[in-house]
Amino acid sequence: MPETERYSIVWQECGTNSRTAERFYVAGYKGYLPFFIWGRDLDALENNQKVELREEHLLKGILYGLYEFDRHPNPWLQKKDRKTLLYLLDVLGNGFKYDNPEKMILDVASSVREKNGNTASRKILEVGIGLIPQSSKIKSDLICDLWAVISEHEERTDLFKEIITLVHEIDLSDIYSDAKEIICYYGFCALIFMNDNEGISEYLPEFVYPNIEMHQLKNNIKSLLENPANYSPNDLRIV
Repeated sequence: MPETERYSIVWQECGTNSRTAERFYVAGYKGYLPFFIWGRDLDALENNQKVELREEHLLKGILYGLYEFDRHPNPWLQKKDRKTLLYLLDVLGNGFKYDNPEKMILDVASSVREKNGNTASRKILEVGIGLIPQSSKIKSDLICDLWAVISEHEERTDLFKEIITLVHEIDLSDIYSDAKEIICYYGFCALIFMNDNEGISEYLPEFVYPNIEMHQLKNNIKSLLENPANYSPNDLRIV
């Protein structure tokens, strides 16, 4: 796998007459704005050098920062700040000329995935589902990120369960054919690692047999059914 760039989320305080708030379209706002900083900008920041904050930093920061905001909020964050962050998502989405919020979330996650890895993009997609719960495309990309996180870090039952839940929620007709095959495959793999034999029996005719045609995926499924203990999540990852 290609080497990823380090990243950090910086919550920038905006006080009375804040230049940052004015610069980023919320003049008069008192609170904190999240900026996603990576690569050379992060190196500069850590060396106490000046970093020019840009709209891209803020857009990625909001989509990543809402994961933290909603699940593990810092004590200085207030519930009312969420309304400002959602307003800015709309402003930035229009500024970057995205066709719709779903496209914005998918593209930002893709950029973060390429530069900073699957752990970061996974959090953006988790936020995306919260914002657009009916999006099958966001759920599809999230399944692939979840499998990458499992492969790179640790086998976690909660992530396997999340994958299976997402597969059942997706409208398979609303995603690309290759993506459909891969997410159905990952759902099957998750059931294998959970040793859910009953779930596997129900899953095969509903998701595997009607949807999976790729030779590699079929071979992996056959091998898993015969010798499940011989494989790790990373062995089964599709890249």
